Amino acid sequence: MRFGILSLLFILTISACNNPISGTNFDKSADIGPANLTSLAPTIKATDQILAIKRSTKTATATATASPTRTPTRLPDTPSPLPSNTATPKPPFKICSPLEIHPLEVLPKIISDPYRPPPTGRDERHHGVDFSHYLFGDLTTIKGVVVQSVMPGVTAATISDSFPYGNIAIIETPFIDLPDSLSVRLQIKPGESLYVLYAHLEQPPMVALGEYIPACHPFGSVGKSGNAGVTHLHLETRIGRSDVRFPIMYYYLEDITPEEEEYYILWRTSGEFRHFDPMELLLPDLE
Repeated sequence: MRFGILSLLFILTISACNNPISGTNFDKSADIGPANLTSLAPTIKATDQILAIKRSTKTATATATASPTRTPTRLPDTPSPLPSNTATPKPPFKICSPLEIHPLEVLPKIISDPYRPPPTGRDERHHGVDFSHYLFGDLTTIKGVVVQSVMPGVTAATISDSFPYGNIAIIETPFIDLPDSLSVRLQIKPGESLYVLYAHLEQPPMVALGEYIPACHPFGSVGKSGNAGVTHLHLETRIGRSDVRFPIMYYYLEDITPEEEEYYILWRTSGEFRHFDPMELLLPDLE
């Protein structure tokens, strides 16, 4: 019985080996040659088309998902300069003559009334220096000579037809804008300013209150307004707290207002603005 089963299995195995394409209707005794491949052509062709479609699909997908080509941006041949953090330097500090046509070294020759300081808190003459002449070189008078700023600064007063100063301007130069050598020599402290007053101008000063004025800037001319008996420029120099403005200033008149008198006293006799000889500023090496 066992021998018969084994014999049957052997016969089935041999039959399967003789049929190379299992599950088809081909004659098991025929060889697979070119003539017999004709019947397989539709199947092979369909397979090739499927493979071709797959390859084209993969190519399209790869093309669609590929990173786009980047075109490098050309840098400019000359790069734009970077903004500079360097502050614009200030012009060199300069002290000018208050009279346009008279250089500093000429001023001592045309002083008509020198600085004669009164006791502290008193109003007697003379808090400043006067410049005047009748004949000087080719000039027959000082009248009309252009008045200009001694130093750069801001206008602290521009007053017309006051008394006793007449038409006046005051220009303030703060401590921070003064050279160290000048601040030390005149004992000017932080928070203080150097003020220069120009009085008895021929016409109202041609500057506005709070206006910045550079050094050597013309703004008026020599006259005899106010209580001046003769044509001259009266110049005063004082040191006091910064940023003070004098919109009005009158004294010695019956109809003046308390405010007009207050500004005169503040400048002249309060002691808050200490005066010194203007020639120490203009010609410190005079003596």
